[in-house]
Amino acid sequence: MRSAIRTTLTATAVGAGSALMLGGGIAAQRRALRRLRDRPDPYAGEPFGSLRGRPTPVRASDGTRLYAEVDGADRTDLAIVFSHGWTLSQDSWHFQRRALRDQGRLVFWDQRGHGRSDGGARDDYGLPRLAHDLADVIEQTVPEGTPVVLVGHSMGGMTVQRFADEYPHLLGDRVVAAALCNTSSGGLGEVSLGLPALVARLTRRTLPRTLRLVGAGSSVIEKVRHLGRDGVLLFEDRVAFGPGASPTAVAFAEQMAADTRMDAVLDFLHSMITHEVISDCAHLGKVETLLLGAEHDQLTPVGHTLHLASRIPSARLEVLPAVGHMAMLENPDAVSAHLTDLITRTRNNLAL
Repeated sequence: MRSAIRTTLTATAVGAGSALMLGGGIAAQRRALRRLRDRPDPYAGEPFGSLRGRPTPVRASDGTRLYAEVDGADRTDLAIVFSHGWTLSQDSWHFQRRALRDQGRLVFWDQRGHGRSDGGARDDYGLPRLAHDLADVIEQTVPEGTPVVLVGHSMGGMTVQRFADEYPHLLGDRVVAAALCNTSSGGLGEVSLGLPALVARLTRRTLPRTLRLVGAGSSVIEKVRHLGRDGVLLFEDRVAFGPGASPTAVAFAEQMAADTRMDAVLDFLHSMITHEVISDCAHLGKVETLLLGAEHDQLTPVGHTLHLASRIPSARLEVLPAVGHMAMLENPDAVSAHLTDLITRTRNNLAL
């Protein structure tokens, strides 16, 4: 039983390697937590998760209930649809939601198994399904004839890529621009997460099978996952964020992860790391596209952003210095400024 719990806690901290990264025993973990909480915090007191829009339920094509919210529901000139990343929720766009309120109709939704959305069947926790979910969100939250800008972070960026693959006829007509933030078009099984080379190789070899085995007992893991939350918090800080990130923002990311269904955590991770090619990005060149990477991103490293740029030569490429995978929570002003620039260029194109 102890071995099983250790395995589940390792899975909760996102993969076999994370336990090694956080090694050193309970005393070392406590010291690390103390250092994190004592760090200067530019967002102390920030009311993360408090911004709300008009609830707009969405029914996916397989019957799963998805939760969406709309800001600026009276706007029909332009819609910006935000897709969040793995183990997050629509609230991860907290700063952009506030900064872009005057830019059009803003649509935020929780991916299946995340936030306030239902989970659906386990065999639907895969990247191909998310493209169809996004199509259903657009159809049910954006009035016909309103042009759409798609914004995706991490797994949300993969959702946008797969959407473009599945619905190429909507690119350039219904969907007029896209922003892919801290994401990848494939090869995530090779990412080292900053681990030593030998450990990284062992993790890559064993993680897919481990995720499937542990995923079969995800309902049991739900009951004990709270035991590993300090480890997940440290994992978020060391791997998901860049150096010196706000402790409040890190804790908020950990809370979103804790609120994500365990079967979604495990099975979406399995889908991402076992797709050698997530998308060939053959159609995103039809629309104005922004690629946003980050210097210290260990989950979707800058090399993946550069690879995306090679697949979409017409895209505008920006790499943010001194931040990690959670760029929109680490340097929100820069992310919001780049999105505003994309929206402005899109409006200019529409006016031509």
